[in-house]
Amino acid sequence: MTKGMMVKLVKHDVRGKVIDVAEDGISIRDANGTVYFCLESELIRAGRLSDRDD
Repeated sequence: MTKGMMVKLVKHDVRGKVIDVAEDGISIRDANGTVYFCLESELIRAGRLSDRDD
């Protein structure tokens, strides 16, 4: 993942932009300004969202 990439948390209805990439996880910010910290394995790229609700 790179900064600026649009992503979605796999098991939650949260979409946002990657704002920081660290060794232990990734920070994303949603449209409301809320920042989430998660593992890369919990994210999918926005370009692959289609109708997927895992």
